[in-house]
Amino acid sequence: MRSAGVPALTASGSRDTVVLEGRPIARIEIESRDIFEPVPPGRMSGLFRVADALHVRTRPATIRSHVLLRPGGPWSDARALESERDLRGMDIFDSARIRGRSSGDSVVVRVETHDAWTTNPEFTLEHGGGRTFGSFRFSERNLMGRAQEVGVSYRSDPSGISRAIELADPGVRGTRVQVAGSASEGSAGTMQSARVELPFYAEDAPYSFGFQLGRARTTAHLFGGGAELASFARHTDGATAWFGAGRRFGETIGRLTGSLFVLDRRFGDSALEPGAPADFGGTQERLKLRRLAIEGVLWHPDFRERAAVEQLDGIEDYDLGPSAVVAVGFSPVALGGSEDEGYVAARLNAGADAGPAGFGWLRCSFSSRLPSGVAEGSGRVEARWVNQSVPRQTLVVAALTAAHWGAARDQQLVVGGLSGLRAHSVYALSGERLWRLNAESRWVIRRNIQHLLSVGVAAFWDAAHMRGPGSGDAPWQHDAGFGLRLGFPRSALDHVARFDVAWPITSLDGRHAMVFSFGSSQGF
Repeated sequence: MRSAGVPALTASGSRDTVVLEGRPIARIEIESRDIFEPVPPGRMSGLFRVADALHVRTRPATIRSHVLLRPGGPWSDARALESERDLRGMDIFDSARIRGRSSGDSVVVRVETHDAWTTNPEFTLEHGGGRTFGSFRFSERNLMGRAQEVGVSYRSDPSGISRAIELADPGVRGTRVQVAGSASEGSAGTMQSARVELPFYAEDAPYSFGFQLGRARTTAHLFGGGAELASFARHTDGATAWFGAGRRFGETIGRLTGSLFVLDRRFGDSALEPGAPADFGGTQERLKLRRLAIEGVLWHPDFRERAAVEQLDGIEDYDLGPSAVVAVGFSPVALGGSEDEGYVAARLNAGADAGPAGFGWLRCSFSSRLPSGVAEGSGRVEARWVNQSVPRQTLVVAALTAAHWGAARDQQLVVGGLSGLRAHSVYALSGERLWRLNAESRWVIRRNIQHLLSVGVAAFWDAAHMRGPGSGDAPWQHDAGFGLRLGFPRSALDHVARFDVAWPITSLDGRHAMVFSFGSSQGF
C-alpha cells in the first residue's frame, strides 16, 4: 500500500498521465554511480577523481538484492518507495532513486544510485573539569562494493578503556540472510557476540528466523554523584533462537514470532566505596532462564520523507504509523530455569503529522520478569516534536522518562555529557528514575560547499533529573549552549559532525565552567 500523502509513481517517476501500477515488469536496469560521477568541474576536480579511483563502486548485484521488485512481477508504487527506503537505510549511498517507464504493456524499472564515501571515522568526546572521555570508531561500510561492514573502535569512560572489532554482512551471497559478529576487550573485561538471521526485510515479508549467541566476562560499575561507588564481577552466557510469520491485512501488518531465550548470569560480591548506597551491595548470585515466548505485532506503516532534521543533507525517513507489540513468556524449572517464572513485554508507537506545525512521535515500552511479582522491570516513554515552519531552521523538542522496578544489581540509568546533558560529566546523574528534556534550534547556513561540506549552527537547552539509589536526591540539572554542525554530502558519516560549547545553569559541584563536546551525531 502507498504511504499516505505520496502520489503514485508513473512513467516519468512523478505525477503523470500513464499509471504503471500492476503492470508486469519486463526488466530491471541498475545504474550504480561513483561518488563524484560525473566529476564536478573546478579546482577540486583532481581530488574528486582520486576519491573515485580509490573507491570501489557498489556492485549491481548488491543493489539488486535490496530491490523488492522482480522481473515478471507487477510494478508496485509502494514497493518502489519501500525499496528506496531500504537502499537509503544501508548508509552507503548519497542518493537512491527507483523509477519505472512504460514499455508497451510492461514496465522497465530503472534503479539509480550514487555512492557515498563509506570509509569513515565516528566519534564522541567530552572535555571538562580537566578530564576527557569519549569513543572513536573507524569503519568501512561498503567493503569491496558488497555493503559489508568492518569496524574497529576505542572507548574511554570512567569505568575504563575498551577496544572492539565488528563485522557485518547484510546480504550473504546476494540473499536476505544477515550475519554479524563482534568482540571487545579492555579493563572492564571481554565480550563476544554472533548473529545470523533472515529478518522481516520488507513489509510483506512472509517469515523471519535467526539465532544469536553472546558471552561476556566483565566488571559491572555503579555510579553516584558522577563517581564510581561500587563494582562487581559479571559473567553472562546467552543464546536466542526465533521463528516468525507475517501477513498483511489491508494496510495493517500482523506478525507472530516464537522464541527460545537461554541465559546464564552470575554476579560476584560487590566492592563498595565509602558513601555507596546499601542498595549497591550484594553477594554472589546466579540466574538461569530458559524462556519460551511468543510475540505479536500489529503495525500500520505511514512513512514521511523529510530533510535537515538529524542531518544537513539527504532524505530522512520517519515512520509515523501506529504499532503495538505484546510478548508473553514462561521460563520453567523443567527446562533448567532457576525457578518457574513468567515474562511480559509491550511496546506502543504512534506519530502525527500536523503539516506546517510539524510532526512528531511517541514511543512507549515496558518489560519485566515475573517470578513472584515484578522483577527487573523497565519502562521507557520517549516523545519528540519537529517543527520546520521557518525556512532553513529546524526546532526539535524531546522528552524522555525511564524507570527500573525491582532492578537487577547491574541495572542503572545514567545521563551526562555524552547522553543529552552536555555541560555535565559523563555519569553526572545515576539512579532508577530518569526524566530528561531537550530543545534545540538547528539552522542550515550553507549546503554543498565545493561538493564536500554543508554548514549549520545550533542553540540548545538540556535538563535532567534522577531519583533512586545513586542519585543523592540531586535537584534538576540544566545547561545551555550553542554549537557548529558540519555535514559531508558525499560521505556516509553518521548524520553530522557536532561541535558544542555548553555552560551548566545548575551544577552538582557548584562550578559553572564551560564544557566542550563533539561527536558524529546529534546530542540527543
